[in-house]
This record gives sequence, structure tokens and C-alpha cells, in this order.
Amino acid sequence: MASTHVRNSKKSQNKTAGKKKLPDPTHVGHFFSILTMSLCKKILHIDTAVKIGVYLCGVLIGSVFSDIFALPKSYFSDKKNIFNRMFVSFGFGWTLILLGGYIFLTSFVYTCGNMKLVVRKHLLRLAISTIWWFILTKTFSYVDSVVGVCSISNYKRKYDCLKAGRAWLGFDISGHVFLLIHILLTISEEAKSFKAWTNLELLLKEEDIGVKRNLTEQQISQARISYQSLTPYIKITVLLLTLWTIFCEFMLIISVVYRFHTLTQKVTAAFVAVGCWFITYQITLETKSAFLPDQPGQCTLNYMKIRQS
Repeated sequence: MASTHVRNSKKSQNKTAGKKKLPDPTHVGHFFSILTMSLCKKILHIDTAVKIGVYLCGVLIGSVFSDIFALPKSYFSDKKNIFNRMFVSFGFGWTLILLGGYIFLTSFVYTCGNMKLVVRKHLLRLAISTIWWFILTKTFSYVDSVVGVCSISNYKRKYDCLKAGRAWLGFDISGHVFLLIHILLTISEEAKSFKAWTNLELLLKEEDIGVKRNLTEQQISQARISYQSLTPYIKITVLLLTLWTIFCEFMLIISVVYRFHTLTQKVTAAFVAVGCWFITYQITLETKSAFLPDQPGQCTLNYMKIRQS
């Protein structure tokens, strides 16, 4: 009897050992989180060069279309609509809030909590974008005031001309088209640091990461803790940036198809915005100067260059 019991026990153990442990069921909230992040990545991580081509062609084709076919008036054809006044007019401010939060959280993780690097090597990129926005919007206004004339010669200044109810005939480069494309290209570049975020998690789990990346135990510990605690908040900022991107692209269409500016004014604004992107991300940040910020995601961990399996 005892031997039979032992044999049955061994058979039971063998059956148990032969069975593979099934993975834990996915929680509904976790499933929707994965789905949401997947959709966000598909929107945010479209190649920037592709976006540039779409934006330039869209501005050109949309402007030609609006010149040939006058669209009927709607809520969006009024410059004073709520979306224009509350969001587009303060578009760069909203972008600074959302993108600033995203850059701070992500760079704090991949710089191992080094605040000097967070500010000097990553948040400083927003300062460059802000300088572009400030200088060029002022330049657009200056060009319009210099080359423009009032419909009657009594007024020399644009303000006086418009106040008198007259038309100012100048070259008013579309500030909205420039602003929206400038915002969209900046977000497209900055969001690249999230593209391989799961790589960073796998890298931080490696036992020999300190040797591979020349990091101290304190730096590794800080990066691991920050990744676990801040990733949920980073995902929220990614979702908000995705929604903001969709909104800006929609408002770009509105700015192009309605006759707020001429074709040349809108196309010029689009090319200026692309020029800002090129000088910033393709030239300035590629110089690898100690005095200039790094590219998004560039750090000692070097997680963005790991091949995903």
C-alpha cells in the first residue's frame, strides 16, 4: 500500500511538473492601458520626415482648394471661435505645459535623477523652441508693417489703418500655420524618447547594467525607482500630447482651408516652421556641443539604440 501511494504521488508530481504555468489573466484596465498607449505611439511616432511632407503638401493643396472653392461660413470660419481664442492663440503656452511635463518626467528617469542634466541637456530644448516662436512671430509682424500700405494713404501704420476701418495691404505671414506646424514637429521629435520606453525597463532589469553603462549602484537604483513610480504619469502626458497633436492638426486644416491668409502667406509660414525644425534638430543638436542640449532620449543608458526583440 505504501509503495502504491508513493508511485501515485510521483505520478502526480510528474504531471504537475509537466504542466506549464499559465500567465495571470490581464486586467481590463491594464488591457485598455496597453491599447491606448499603442494607439498613441502610432500617432506620435509617425516619422517626422513623413509628417513634414504631409504638412507641406496639405498646406499647398488646401490653400489652392480654398482659393478655388469658397467654403461656406461656419463656426470655425470665425477667428473668434472658442478653439481659436482659448487654445490656438495660447497654443505655445499649452505646449510648454504638456511637453515640459513630459520632458521633465522622462529625462528624470533616463538621467538617473540628475537634475542638472534634466535642465541643461533636455528642458533647454524647449527654450530653443520658445526663442524661435518669439522671434519669428515678431518678425512676421515687422515684415507686414514694413512692406504693407493702407488702402488710403492717410494712414501709415497698420493699427491706425485697421482702427479706421480700412484694409491693410501687406504680406501677413500666417502666424497660426507657423505656430501649429512648429508645435507639431517639436512634439514629434520630443516624443521619440518614449518610442523604446519598454527597452529601458528591460535594460534596468539586467544585473550587469552597471558594468555595461558605467553606472554606480546609486544611479541604477534611482533609475529603477523613478521608472516604476513615474511611468504611469508619463503615460498620462503621452495621452495628453496625443490629444493635443490631433487637435493641432485639425486646427491646421481649419487655418488652411479658410481664407484667413493667401496661399503664399500660408506656404511661407509652413516652410519657416520646417526650417526651424531642421536647424534645431538636424543641425544644432547634432553638433554634440557641451554647451547645447542633447537629442531627446540621449543619455548614458543609451536605451533607444537597443534592438527590440
